[in-house]
Amino acid sequence: MSNTGARYAQASLFTRPFVLLCVAMFLGYANQWVITPVIPLYVDDLGGSAFLAGLALLAFSVPSFGVRPFVGRLADRWNAAGVLAIGLILLTLGSFIFLVPLIATVFVGGIVRGLGWAGLNTGGYTTLATAAPDRRRGEAAGYYTGATACASIIFPALGLALLDGRGGFWLVFLLSAVMALLGLPIALSLARSTASVNVVAKGQTSGFTGLIAPGVLLATGLNLCSTLAMPSVMAFLPLYARSLGIENIGLFYVFAGVTSIVARPLLGKRSDAMGRGPAIGLGLGAQCIGFVLIAIAASLPLILAGGIFVALGSALIGSTSTALAMDLADPRSRGQGMATFSVSFQIGAGVGSIIAGALADLAGLRSMYFGSIAITLAGLVLLAAAWKSLPQPVR
Repeated sequence: MSNTGARYAQASLFTRPFVLLCVAMFLGYANQWVITPVIPLYVDDLGGSAFLAGLALLAFSVPSFGVRPFVGRLADRWNAAGVLAIGLILLTLGSFIFLVPLIATVFVGGIVRGLGWAGLNTGGYTTLATAAPDRRRGEAAGYYTGATACASIIFPALGLALLDGRGGFWLVFLLSAVMALLGLPIALSLARSTASVNVVAKGQTSGFTGLIAPGVLLATGLNLCSTLAMPSVMAFLPLYARSLGIENIGLFYVFAGVTSIVARPLLGKRSDAMGRGPAIGLGLGAQCIGFVLIAIAASLPLILAGGIFVALGSALIGSTSTALAMDLADPRSRGQGMATFSVSFQIGAGVGSIIAGALADLAGLRSMYFGSIAITLAGLVLLAAAWKSLPQPVR
């Protein structure tokens, strides 16, 4: 075996902390996704309007986005896995608050859960940055994001199935709380095992005291060029399919979801070998091809083919940009670095939905996908401009 192969083999990925982290994150995301599609229905059942349901979802997003830089500081100065555990506690509490059938408690529960979501993701990404071997960060990010993606595919359908089965909203909220509670002892165990490892050593600071970590902005921007384009398919594709008279569009989410889950670890591992730049470039190229196929589609098979390309591209960009953020983050302030990077997912989902909706209203549903193509191409331009500054693969 070559020296490079030996070093790679010795850098064990499936350590106890890494496995515990992936399980805890799966359960945390299960808590979130089983409840997300149910909230608008719950608001409607309580006599609220669709606009009020949107505000309830906003009550979750705003605190999650707003406190993340401060949560990143806490992860640096205390314990990243401890921050993850606090996030799970708040997610559990928010789910229990929903059991009180009042519009006001939907907002209160959303705010509490938003704070918990910030803790879960900031603590999770920071723990990942410390647990992943340097030479296998892409592969580690692939398994990590694969675990969270798996939850986001399974649990929305489960939550809606519980309602359709006359289980009632209370059963969905209870299941949501139980998922986070199951993750809590795992996160606490992880926190205890890493208690002696401070990301910021005593007496050492990075010299960076702002809210946004500038070192990871490149990784954040590249990931944002992917996530901004995704709402056009994840949220608006059923409307687009209906306008074309295409049925059974639910198959798109099955094909894209399975492709994403299977591909993330494999593509992440590949990104370690080829380098971050080529891997992100391939991801952006595949995503662009997928959007082109969807934009010109007149039948379900072409949309499904586009979905596979989009899923492959998104998976490769997500895992590789996460690894790039770990590469670029200051080891003394990883919490703030990964907090900065993680907001690209939430900004992409929120702002991307606004962009897609505006394009659909102004120029028609098909224009959303041309907009997504333009956003993805902007990512390629950013990648080309920053190419020389990207870290090279470790040999």
